[in-house]
Amino acid sequence: MSGHINRGFTLLEILVVMGLILMVVAFGLIVSFDDYRGITFRNERDVVVNVIQKARGQAVNNMCFDTNPATVNCTDGKPHGVYFGTPGQYIIFQGTSYASRDTTVDEVIEAKSDAAVLTGMTSVVFNRLRADAVTTGGTTLTVSQQGRDSVITIEPEGRVWWTN
Repeated sequence: MSGHINRGFTLLEILVVMGLILMVVAFGLIVSFDDYRGITFRNERDVVVNVIQKARGQAVNNMCFDTNPATVNCTDGKPHGVYFGTPGQYIIFQGTSYASRDTTVDEVIEAKSDAAVLTGMTSVVFNRLRADAVTTGGTTLTVSQQGRDSVITIEPEGRVWWTN
């Protein structure tokens, strides 16, 4: 009796196992890339909402920024707003409109994602103390990125809400 025992794997068995492992890894990558795109989209939408709410908060609190303390230009607060017309940036400004703002107190917030596209209104201004909104270009702002959309709505009384 020859007691020969085969203790190895055949090439076919190794290829089948490697193929199964490859399918599991590929599925995991596809799912994780989709999750990553969703996270970056929601992050950008949250940045836009926070910038809007910051400008609204400055208006409600009757804030006034003055770069030259020698001149007393800010004794009674001013309106604050956000401008969305510069790609990759959101500009918080002080004044009744972006065109008539005090450029020395602009706060530029960089976009977190270059892939996000904003459409709709170009700016929103919140009146001081009341924080009611005056928008340019509509009352909604749509943030779009890779097939995802979120609509940010600013109501006339200044309430901010969004979808997705």
